[in-house]
Amino acid sequence: MTSINAHNRQPDWRGHMLRRFGLLAAFLIAFVTALVGSGAPVDERLRMIRDNFRSHDASGQIAIVEIDARSLKSISDWPWPRRVHADMIDKLRAAGARTIAFDVDFSATTNAADDAALAAALARSEGAVVLPTFRQPVSEGSDVFTENMPIETLRAHAFLGSVNVQPDADGQLRHYNYGTVTAGVPRPSIAAHLADSRGNIGKQFRIDTALDPATIPRASAIDVLNGKAHHLRGKAVLVGATAIEMGDRYVVPGHGVLPGVVVQALAAETLVLGTANPDAGPWPALFVTALLLTLGLRMRRFAAFATVTAILLLAGPLVLEMVNVGSFQIIPAFSMLAFDALAVGSLVLRRKLSEGRLTDAATGLPNARALERACRVQPDVAMMVVRIPQFDEITTVLSEADRALLMTQIINRLSVGFPQAQIHAIESGILGWTDSEPVEQDQATAACALFRAPIALADRAVLISPVFGVSQGEGRNAAYLLARAKIAAKQAQAAGHRWAFESTTLSNEADRSIAIIADIETAIANNDIHVVYQAKWDVAGGRVAGAEALVRWHHSVFGPLSPDEFIPVLESNGQMQRLTLAIVDICIDQMAKWHNDGHELGIAINVSAALLDDAEFIRALSTRLEVLGDSARYFTLEVTESATIGSAKSAVAALTKFRSFGARVSIDDYGTGQATLAYLKSFPTDEIKIDKSFVTNMLDSNGDQIVVRSTIELAHELGFKVVAEGVEDVACLNRLKEFNCDTVQGWVIGKPVKAEAFIEAVTKPAISLAA
Repeated sequence: MTSINAHNRQPDWRGHMLRRFGLLAAFLIAFVTALVGSGAPVDERLRMIRDNFRSHDASGQIAIVEIDARSLKSISDWPWPRRVHADMIDKLRAAGARTIAFDVDFSATTNAADDAALAAALARSEGAVVLPTFRQPVSEGSDVFTENMPIETLRAHAFLGSVNVQPDADGQLRHYNYGTVTAGVPRPSIAAHLADSRGNIGKQFRIDTALDPATIPRASAIDVLNGKAHHLRGKAVLVGATAIEMGDRYVVPGHGVLPGVVVQALAAETLVLGTANPDAGPWPALFVTALLLTLGLRMRRFAAFATVTAILLLAGPLVLEMVNVGSFQIIPAFSMLAFDALAVGSLVLRRKLSEGRLTDAATGLPNARALERACRVQPDVAMMVVRIPQFDEITTVLSEADRALLMTQIINRLSVGFPQAQIHAIESGILGWTDSEPVEQDQATAACALFRAPIALADRAVLISPVFGVSQGEGRNAAYLLARAKIAAKQAQAAGHRWAFESTTLSNEADRSIAIIADIETAIANNDIHVVYQAKWDVAGGRVAGAEALVRWHHSVFGPLSPDEFIPVLESNGQMQRLTLAIVDICIDQMAKWHNDGHELGIAINVSAALLDDAEFIRALSTRLEVLGDSARYFTLEVTESATIGSAKSAVAALTKFRSFGARVSIDDYGTGQATLAYLKSFPTDEIKIDKSFVTNMLDSNGDQIVVRSTIELAHELGFKVVAEGVEDVACLNRLKEFNCDTVQGWVIGKPVKAEAFIEAVTKPAISLAA
């Protein structure tokens, strides 16, 4: 015997195609992100975060002599006379400063004696001084530049170093020049002079913003002029303004606003320490990520793979920057990873939804849809169905743990008889599977013997007597085979047998059921499905208060079909949603016509218990009730008493939602199940409807009268309205009046009629309703 596993035989080629398409789309998005630089601001923020991790001190080889507020106060004449700068050079040289660079403008002549004094100090420095030169536009926004250089008398004994800086488009200063060309001569920058570094003139390097500016040695200019410069021995010294009133300030990432001289010192320290870390841009990370994602196309644990890739992306630049190799941008690669993860997540969700459609929620077993799907790949199969009589009644009184244990024990016993079978949950109390070989009678007998002993649960033993139905045919006709096998099992149960193989009679019945399922959509579209209305009489008000909508179907082949025939077929095959919504739409239109004609009548419709666990149906009906607005209060939804027992949690949630839009809820067929009124009190219920089996013969049965009267009294105490159906004569109606029943329904009020005749029928009753 061989089994067909629905979950393993269907290659998910569509999923593989979507996976590749998702990866391609992710790459294109990342490529565009890299090309237009839209991820650069985020990359800059990440770099600032990394700077905090690798924050470090300056080398101590570069020192700043600050023209600070205290110095300006001591020498109030600004610009300072050049003899002051000459004195500064002499004091720094005497203190042992290795190199002296000025970030002070010397491009204009001043007092001749002062200019001469500075020139003499430069001559005495023996080439240890660097003076600034820079290019700037002649006016704001101009393309014409002027080149500012120290006056000629100062150039003879000094090096010239450029101090040009250019903030980025966002106003922040991140890069610095190795040098620029002024007066047609390539000149290293002051930072390059101080660091004794050489670089390509016209090229830039990135300032190391992880360097703490506070660790750069400093001295006040006034202290140096007063001879306090001994701690600057052996250092390269940069002289410049730090006083706020001097301006010359720049925004530096991670440090806020810094004086220009500090920026020059940071640039020099970057070259001294070798921490410029050239930025390779987004392409290396993008290439590596694309390669990894391509290699990981078939990886099952994508979440772990994506997490590792994300960690590598985050850690990669930090590691390279810490070893001073370089850096790269990661946001385009991250966008690729994120979009691909989103695509994979969507595919996983799609797969889970698909698996959910193929799995029975109550048991976790593959369902009828999975069984039909599995059959399609088989040329010929034997379809087997096991029906467990009174399954719902048995499981209602069991705990959740016992229900699970019962199902496990049933499957275990079936697996003994059919060890290779993949058991499927067809519907409540019905299991099924397929076999590629015909089933023999002795196999059937042996399988039945497996259930002679009771099934032991936690605190009780349950004896079940399953019946088996078998059909045979082509796998592509799976739905047809399943229907025939179910009918065979049903017929076996009715005949008191344990097994039934399909016969011509059974095939005819299966054909009829399959035709019902196949034709329901066409019947709705062609108006073969219609609604008749049976009046509901308000006993206290002495008037017709509304109607119950009853569905009728005139089949194109079979003629009139009884609801008792087609509704169970539709319910067992999950087809009630479309029919119920069609009835709702018909009733909404009809109710609107009655209201427009001045008849404020309500309509009650029946809702199958299975639909209270159907999210799509709940959404669709909620939408319709919401559109009705205040008129929704005229709508009553009748659900069977068994629905409150079988799926209590989902039923409560669905009915509560419907009532929130104003609809009323009625418990139909009360008394035929196991629910008590006290139990129903916890439900979102407005009324109960006493089953006609208690009402019709009430006058002839003292017991039925007691049940009806006590039910009405207790229901009123609990806040429920009561409807009695099956009222066939005036005497029964009068007795219900005595019991204070709220509403009655039955032939004494009126038979079900089409909408056109309803108003006339209920306004002119055929018989007197007087007491």
